This record gives sequence, structure tokens and C-alpha cells, in this order.
Amino acid sequence: MNQPVLSKMYVAVLDDVPDYMTPTLIAHAVLSAHLKFSSRTEDEIYQDWLAHSFRKVIIRVNQKEFDKISQLPCHLAFESTILNAKHCCAVLYPMLPQNTPNVLKFAKMWKPKVQDEQKI
Repeated sequence: MNQPVLSKMYVAVLDDVPDYMTPTLIAHAVLSAHLKFSSRTEDEIYQDWLAHSFRKVIIRVNQKEFDKISQLPCHLAFESTILNAKHCCAVLYPMLPQNTPNVLKFAKMWKPKVQDEQKI
């Protein structure tokens, strides 16, 4: 049985963003991107992603990578309390794996910069 090829939404976070602010930044950015992208009701790609895939990949990028990514179809976001309110998060329009640019394919997955070594 053939499985459908599912699209992914990439969320690129600038590496200057403090770890403690990343969840809030991503939540605000993805919600505002959804409002922007879903307003195009005739757009089958987004509607298909929303209904069948809903896959997201969070990546941490440097400024050079962020500048390249911001040229792709995306929604740019910021958090007013960090980085002087400059754009620091890009929510990319969902794309199929075969359409994924190298800047996204080779980006590092987001993880905290400093792991807490204390055991709970």
C-alpha cells in the first residue's frame, strides 16, 4: 500500500534567541503564520498539510542561513522583548520533501544550547 508523501513546515529560529524564549517565540510565530497561510482558502497545499500532515521541523540557524531562509515563502516573526524586536523566527510555507532547499536540509535541529545536567 502506497503512503502519501507528506509535506513539512520548517520553523527556523535564529541562534541568538535565548533558549528560554524559544517556546513562546515559536508558539506566536506558528499561530500568526497559520492565520496568514490559512486565509488563502483556495490554496490546496496548505489545506492538505493542515488536514493530513501537520508535520513541523524546528531548526536553529545562524544569521547567514536565516537571511537565505527569509527569501523563501515564509512568515517572519519576532518577540518584542528580545533581540531589539528584530525578525528572529521564520515559519516556512509547507513543502514536499523533494522541494526542500539545501539550507533547510542541512540545518541543525533545534535543541537547547546548554543541557541541564542535573537529574530530576
